[in-house]
Amino acid sequence: MHIVSSQTAVTPLARIRRQRILPQAGEVVVRVGQQVTPVQVVVRASSAAQFTIIPAGEMLGVPAEAIPDYLLVEEGAAVLRGTPLLRKPGWLNSKRIVAPVDGVLYQVTHGRLVLQQASEMVELRAMMHGFVVSYVSNRGVLIETQGTLIQAAWGAGREGYGKVQVVVSQPDEPLSLEHIGANARGAVLVAGKLTDEAVLEKAAQSSVRGIVVGSLPAGMVAVATEAELPVLVTDAFGDVPMAEPVFRLLQQSAGREACLLDRSQERWHARPEIIISLPRQEDATTTELAAKSLTAGQIVRILRAPYLGVVGRVVMVHTRPHRTPIGTRFPGADVALPDGQVVFVPYPNLDIIG
Repeated sequence: MHIVSSQTAVTPLARIRRQRILPQAGEVVVRVGQQVTPVQVVVRASSAAQFTIIPAGEMLGVPAEAIPDYLLVEEGAAVLRGTPLLRKPGWLNSKRIVAPVDGVLYQVTHGRLVLQQASEMVELRAMMHGFVVSYVSNRGVLIETQGTLIQAAWGAGREGYGKVQVVVSQPDEPLSLEHIGANARGAVLVAGKLTDEAVLEKAAQSSVRGIVVGSLPAGMVAVATEAELPVLVTDAFGDVPMAEPVFRLLQQSAGREACLLDRSQERWHARPEIIISLPRQEDATTTELAAKSLTAGQIVRILRAPYLGVVGRVVMVHTRPHRTPIGTRFPGADVALPDGQVVFVPYPNLDIIG
């Protein structure tokens, strides 16, 4: 019997291929084989046109067929927000309608004005150093790079890049206001926890490029999602230190440029990632994650209390159901904890790190 647990990639050196795609068709502006940088635009597209409808007849109190008599601009004319569109003279109170948005007077029909708002160009950047391997239709590209890969447990939905700056000495130390000084500008700050909403606000004001922490209180999820910079949680919600292998690898990467990726456009269930590009090496391995069987010697993270967030090493795998402290029976493994204690953990509560 093979026991399969969840798996988190924490890899110092790997060959990584990632798609960069837009949700709609666009124009790919790089070629296959071209070297790209994180800031380089790889695909762009015009956003879908948006329309604003103004019920002019109702607002002026006139029949639909009379609207052309009060128009101050012609169909097809460009207008700015606040531009007068119609005026109905009156002895005591004349009525006037102005454009609520920038755009073009697209159509006058059935007593209504239809304004087409100016479309905007949407640009997608490479977000990593690498080479273009292939096109993904006319929506994006596949980029290959080599470097460090760390999968996170949760991300706020934004992307960013900047030099790694580990601002704490231990994986259980929180990010504080004192850590955000002048040298935080343009950096990706790494700490054990994030517990203070004021830190997010100061980080955004200080042009911090991103925040990576081990844990975040569940009550701060909404605030982190609305923040103006990417926030990645590597371990769990609550009060959990960053896993030692992850913290150690980020310490080793201090000063290197990290890319914080949101892969939801590529695959809806894909986890956010930290990619730190390194010089190309022939011995780099690919990062395609296949389901791993739980085996002795593996490094694992425990996902449930009372050992939530603790990282240990598998001593023995039990393929037959084993009795738990609460009386249920599950297959799982004996795990040696950092303090020397060996505990049994059911396999659904284990996450293989590596």
